[in-house]
Amino acid sequence: MARTFLHPDEALELVLKNSEDYGNEKISVLNCYDRVLVDDIYALNDDPPFSKSSMDGYAYKKEDENKNSYVLIEDKIIYAGLFDKIEVKSGECVKIMTGAMLPDNCDFVQRVEWTEEKKENGKTIINFTKKEMTNNVIKKGNNKKFGDKILDKKFLLPKDIAILAGFGYNDVEVKKKINVAVISTGNEIANIVDSLKEGQIYDANAPMLVSRTSALSCNSKFYGKVNDDEKEIKDMLSKAIEENDIVLISGGVSMGDFDYVHKELLELGVNQIFHGIAMKPGKPLFFGKLGKKAVFALPGNTVSSFMTFEIMVKSYILNCLGLKPENNYIKAVLADDFKRKDTERLEFVPVNLFFDETRLSVKLIKYNNSSMISSFSEANGILKIDIGVSDIAKGSIVDVRFL
Repeated sequence: MARTFLHPDEALELVLKNSEDYGNEKISVLNCYDRVLVDDIYALNDDPPFSKSSMDGYAYKKEDENKNSYVLIEDKIIYAGLFDKIEVKSGECVKIMTGAMLPDNCDFVQRVEWTEEKKENGKTIINFTKKEMTNNVIKKGNNKKFGDKILDKKFLLPKDIAILAGFGYNDVEVKKKINVAVISTGNEIANIVDSLKEGQIYDANAPMLVSRTSALSCNSKFYGKVNDDEKEIKDMLSKAIEENDIVLISGGVSMGDFDYVHKELLELGVNQIFHGIAMKPGKPLFFGKLGKKAVFALPGNTVSSFMTFEIMVKSYILNCLGLKPENNYIKAVLADDFKRKDTERLEFVPVNLFFDETRLSVKLIKYNNSSMISSFSEANGILKIDIGVSDIAKGSIVDVRFL
């Protein structure tokens, strides 16, 4: 009897349903790059916290705005950071620097480039040579007011850290990093530090999975490569599961004589959520749980491993971090005819996405099979092809997502 494989959408639903919250912690803003906020962030103060000049120039009172000449208060210069109660009377002006706090009774700043200075009766007179179209003042709270939202819950980028610091946040609550173990299996796998022997290939999966998970706020550790040996696989899995929140093992999960991973996971007590999905590449994917710990057994071919990670594992990690999984596809125009023979599985194809004038287009790249890791050099996106679809004509609207 033929084996029935789960639809990828159903599999993804199960992945998300079984995600976990691995906790929060408070850390310094200096150390929060690429961490995930627990909640939205709100302003602790007005921005700016006082009315300030947006120009180097001369501050004066609004009631005088139609005048063209002002007596300079000569013993005062208002610079950024100065707090000095300066009274500016009618007909007077005071020199002020960019970012400096505006005197209470001033409303306008004339930029220095549009002025000239002269002496009259022992006083310095500032003449305005050109009329300003704005007041060159940034009012208190003009950008954000106390209590306004300043950041959504998200991965923190350098610009976000500037926002946090600018609003007085010294520390911030973030999701704890998720501990992830990466394991490779297969007699044919060689570590990248070793010379290849006959019949071997280099391990591309482990470096890819470690770097990919590290970019998702995980503490990622490569536990090493194991041969196609039942005891060796079981011992390594047992250690990795005990020490981590998520275990990613690639290879040895299909139906071959030496594919022991599935058997050993069940013997270790891992509860199988599913094994095998109607997805190309990635059909042998296994997902299971042992308590709060998750195990994904990924296919050995690198493109398959990458695709199953992007569609399933990444979604699990994002959901654990309290973020919405990135499973929304956008529409694009296919620039080439596409044909395939196997229509029984939902297929994901690495493609090159580009803008043809203002239109997002899809260019097919050389991609023969799921072991062709060189296809990644041209790919910046994924083309999604539904079950039952064999031919797609050039110019058709298709579903894609960026990598």
